This record gives sequence, structure tokens and C-alpha cells, in this order.
Amino acid sequence: MSGLADRVAVVTGGTVGIGRQVCLALAERGARVVAAGRSRRRLAELEAELVRVAGAENCLAFAGDVRREPDMERMAARARERFGRIDILVAAAGILRGGDGSLRLLRDMTVAEWDEVLDTNLQGVFLANRAVLPVMIRQGAGDIINLSSTSGRKGLAFDTAYCASKFGVIGLTEALAREVARYGVRVRSLLPGAIETGMWNQNGPLPRPGAILPAERVGEMILWMLENPEDMDLDAVVIEPAARGLHSGWLGHHRAA
Repeated sequence: MSGLADRVAVVTGGTVGIGRQVCLALAERGARVVAAGRSRRRLAELEAELVRVAGAENCLAFAGDVRREPDMERMAARARERFGRIDILVAAAGILRGGDGSLRLLRDMTVAEWDEVLDTNLQGVFLANRAVLPVMIRQGAGDIINLSSTSGRKGLAFDTAYCASKFGVIGLTEALAREVARYGVRVRSLLPGAIETGMWNQNGPLPRPGAILPAERVGEMILWMLENPEDMDLDAVVIEPAARGLHSGWLGHHRAA
């Protein structure tokens, strides 16, 4: 039996890209999945797939916006009411650019475009993490994985807001991990490189990398992180396409008992 069987997992950004793949992979491994997203149409489509995989009793679709505090509080409350606990949070909601998605130099970016990215990618992680923590702390256990990016370690021109948000996710994750470790809650970040998701549709004239990972491979890495032994601390895992197959590594501590 999978180590994820019967664990309750909340996934933000669950209807598209990495989040969607994580929801389906968790369901296939026997977890009870709470999929959160803004699009009711996409949520309905995902819920139908989750029901086919795991049964209606093991899934919940929640319509909400990670940028809104009341939505994230309701998400956590609904998960706890439905399943009695929250074991996992995967904070996968994110956007590349605000406004119409066009390339912008910093000097040409509006405050609204900046805020849209930071509110989604960084404040959304803060609100989702904060919403589930009381439940996890009471349980004395929990796993949180926050999606950052390799752009959270190295800045990219034309995407200053995105890079700032992903740098912020790493800082938030590292600080929170030290706050809640004594309660049995693990908080880690995953830093994907070039991933095949809808974000690439915003890249306009910029060249695509020669190698791009499918979102499914990132989902597999998230499941591996969730099942890795408790005596191994991975502060941040980097996953990038290599010349052959999957390349991954970790930043932080590896503590073997």
C-alpha cells in the first residue's frame, strides 16, 4: 500500500499544469484529494476524473481564489469538515505575468500587473499555508510543499515580478520550516526548471529551451518528496530536464539517522 493512502491532500492551482497532475497522481496513490481552483468549469472536469480514479467519497472540488483570505480559510475548513484532517498541502497556484501577459521591462510594468503576480504567487502561498497550519499543528504532523522555480534562485529579464515572487516563496518556506518543525510539520519547496504548461503560451517571441519537462514528471517528484523518509531533510528540491531523462538535486540538509 502506498504511503499516501488515505492521507488528505489539499492542492491549490489544482485545475491546470502541475497542480492538476499532482491531484490525479495523489488520487491514483490512494490519497483523499481536495482540489482548489478558480475556474468552475475546469474544476468540474477535474472532479469527474478524480471520481473515476478514486470515487466520489475521496475527492472534493473547491472553487476559490488563493489571493483571497476568506477563500483560503473556507478551503481549509471544508477539507477538515469533509475528511477530518489535513495531512498535505501542495501550493501550486501561480501565474507568469499579470495583465494581458505581455512581456514587460520593469520600467514599463504597472503596479496592477506587479500586484497580480505577487498576490497570486507569494501572497497566495502565504494564505494557503496559514490556513492549513492550525489543523496540522493540532495533529502533530503535516507536509507542505510550496512551488517555487529555478527563477527563484536566478533572475530572468522581462519577468521581474515572477522572479521576485518565486524568490519570496523560497524565503517564506525556509522561515516557516524552522517555525513549525517542532510540531512535526515539514515545509519544503520545489524549484522546477522549464516545464511544459500553459505558461509557455505567454512567452511570445522568447525562444523555448531545448529541453522541457512534462508536468507529469514534476508531479512524480512531488510524490517522492511526500514519501521520502522523515530522517531526510530536503529544504528545496530542484528539478530540471537533463540531456537524458530526469535530473534533480536538492538544496539544504540531508540528515540520515
